[in-house]
Amino acid sequence: MMMMSWNACVPGTEEGQGAALLRPDQGPEGRYRLPDTGRNPYRSIYGKTYHEVKEKLILKKQELVFKDQKKMRLPSKLTIGEAAGLWLEENSVKWKESTYATYRSITEKHIIGALDRMPAAAFTQDAYRDFFVRLEGMERVGKRPGEKFSHSYLHQIHIIFSQIFRFLDRKYHCGIPAYPCPSAGGVPRVTVTPQTMDLRRLEKRLIDQAGKQDATSLGILLSGCCGLRIGELCALQWGDINLEQGTLRVTKTMQRIRTFQKGRTGTKVIISEPKSRTSNRVIPLPGYLLSFLKGMEGDRKGFLLQGKKKEYLEPRTLQYRFQRILKELQIPCFNFHVLRHIFATNCIASGFDMKTLSELLGHANVATTMKIYVHSDMERKKQLMAGYRMAS
Repeated sequence: MMMMSWNACVPGTEEGQGAALLRPDQGPEGRYRLPDTGRNPYRSIYGKTYHEVKEKLILKKQELVFKDQKKMRLPSKLTIGEAAGLWLEENSVKWKESTYATYRSITEKHIIGALDRMPAAAFTQDAYRDFFVRLEGMERVGKRPGEKFSHSYLHQIHIIFSQIFRFLDRKYHCGIPAYPCPSAGGVPRVTVTPQTMDLRRLEKRLIDQAGKQDATSLGILLSGCCGLRIGELCALQWGDINLEQGTLRVTKTMQRIRTFQKGRTGTKVIISEPKSRTSNRVIPLPGYLLSFLKGMEGDRKGFLLQGKKKEYLEPRTLQYRFQRILKELQIPCFNFHVLRHIFATNCIASGFDMKTLSELLGHANVATTMKIYVHSDMERKKQLMAGYRMAS
C-alpha cells in the first residue's frame, strides 16, 4: 500500500491529516481529514494515477488553508511584492552575501515587479498556477533567441515563494499555503558532454601547455582531475597546496555577484566560504599534476591562477579562456562545470566507492552524488548484466 501524509492547518482549528493509497482493485484513492466535522471527518479523492491523486490532495490542502479568509491575519492591503521586499529585508543580514544577491536578483526580477498589486491574502492556487504558466512561456532576456527558463530555475522561484509565506506565517500567524511545485514546466537541463576523442585532445593540449608553465592549463587540469568547482579553483592559493604531502585543501570559493547600492546595480568579485560545510575538504593530487606544481617557477605566493592586471583570475575570465581553448581545438563548446561531471563519472567507472567520491566532491551525502553527477550508460549496464544469473 502506498501512503502519503500531509497536515492541513486551518487558522483557528486543529490540524487535519490525509493520505493517498493505491487500491489494487479500483485505482488510487486519496483520503483526508476535515477538522471539527463530528463523527465522520474523513473524505475521499479519486484519480486515474497516484500522482494525480497526490496533486489533488495538495490542492485540497490549499483550499482548506484559504477556506475562510476572515480568519487569516494578513493585512488586507499587503501585496505579494511588498511581502517579498519585507522578507528580503529581514534576511539581508542573516544570509551569506552571495545568497542574498541571488535571492534578491530573482525576487526583484520575477516577483516584486510582477506581483506588486496582488494582495497576499488573495493569492490563490489558481493565481499561483497562472503566474508560473506565464513564466514558462517567457523567453530569457539576454540569452539565445527562444531560450526558456529551466526546471531548476522555476523550482528555485517556487522555493522563494515558500520562504516568503513561511516568513508571513511567523509574522502574522496566517498559515502556510501548500502551492504545488511547478515540476512539469520549464525546459529540462541538458548537460552537454564532449566525445571521448575530443576529451583526449583537450587533455593532451592542457598537459602540453602545463609543461610550459601555463597556469591556466594546469588549473583546468586540476578541476578535471580533482572535481573542483570553478569558484573553488579560482580561490585556490599556493598556501592551500601541500607539495610534501601531495594534497590540496579547499577552503574558499570565488564568484561575481550583483551589488545593490542606492538604487544602482553593479557587480563585484567576492571570496567567501565554500558552498557548504562539507565543501571544506582535502583532496589528494594525481602524481603528474603534483610534478607540474613542483615544477612551477616563481615565489609560489598568492593565488595559483592570476590575471594579467589582477592578483587573481575570476571565474568569468577563466570560463572565457576555457571556451577559447575549445574553439581553437574545434571542440563543441561545453560548460566548465561539465569537467566536474566527467570526473565523477570516470571515478565510478574506475571503481571508486560512493562515500569516497562524495567526500572528494564535497557533497553533504552520497545521495547528492548519485542524483546529480553519476549517470549509468548502456555499455556499463550491459557489462554488469552480461554474466548475471539468478542463482549466482
